[in-house]
Amino acid sequence: MLAVWVLSNVFDTPEFRNDLINELIDNLPLDEVAGRREISDLLNDLTRGAGGLGVATAAILLYSGSAAVGAIRHAVETANETERDGPPFPKNKALDILITAVTLPVVLLMVGLGISGQLDDAVADSGLLSFIAGSLGGPIGSAAVGLLFFAWLFWVLNPGETPGRSALLGAGVTVVLGGLVIVGLRVWFGLTGGGSSVYGVLAGFLGTLLFLNLASMAVVLGAHFAATFRARPWRNGDRPHGGVG
Repeated sequence: MLAVWVLSNVFDTPEFRNDLINELIDNLPLDEVAGRREISDLLNDLTRGAGGLGVATAAILLYSGSAAVGAIRHAVETANETERDGPPFPKNKALDILITAVTLPVVLLMVGLGISGQLDDAVADSGLLSFIAGSLGGPIGSAAVGLLFFAWLFWVLNPGETPGRSALLGAGVTVVLGGLVIVGLRVWFGLTGGGSSVYGVLAGFLGTLLFLNLASMAVVLGAHFAATFRARPWRNGDRPHGGVG
């Protein structure tokens, strides 16, 4: 909802919004008839009406959305090799809200870079979009942003001392696993037809939920790889060490 609210205020031109919606629908695993019109109407209503959300409503959504970051923070704390806990409430909740506020534009940037080529095809008169698609767009740009973001996330959320190398290693594992999830789901949907004949309009949403579930596992595994590298159990005589939280 927060992402829709932001995008509906950015893409407030009806012609631009229609081109964008059509391009998104063309990339969904939907048949030409089944579910296409329903999804189009839904996206159009969301992007047109979500801009009316007030600041107070956006703040409530930000607070609610921070629960997802709280779950990631708990996973990072669980993976911490020194078994240290993070800050107590309400400091931990304030940290989750702050990270959520940073996460939203970063995720939008990653998604935007990933589909910049398709957006450039849909909006051919945008010089800036053409430059981004040609120079930074595609999987490489998204992976680079994701690597920096997850390294920062693991560094901030870990309650102990976090060397840059371990944070980058965990981030690299997360990005690689996330890429494998994307490729695997594309192959799966390509072989099965996306399931639109079975699930109809819900096929796109179920696919999104499946991706989010697998991507969250990639984040947790990345956190554990970072903790394992910090502890370095393969080195004889090394003992895990903590730092200030």
